[in-house]
Amino acid sequence: MPRYFFDLVDDKSVYDKKGVTLPNEKAAREHAITFARELMETKPELLGESWTKWSVQVCNGKFDRILKIPFSKVIESNPKAVSPATE
Repeated sequence: MPRYFFDLVDDKSVYDKKGVTLPNEKAAREHAITFARELMETKPELLGESWTKWSVQVCNGKFDRILKIPFSKVIESNPKAVSPATE
């Protein structure tokens, strides 16, 4: 199974050094959305900034970005609203 990495990005970055093994990109997208929602619920501010400034960047095992999910899109509760890696 492939490994995916879930980095938090804004003008600062918090890199995921362990990653998560998931079956495919769809599962990685769902994990990223859940991760963002959980952070918004438990950490209203990340590194002193509102969560609205942050995104979850999902990278594959080669550390290529495959998608980016702005926290602001997670609020819309529409998983299809996330932007692909080619912004």
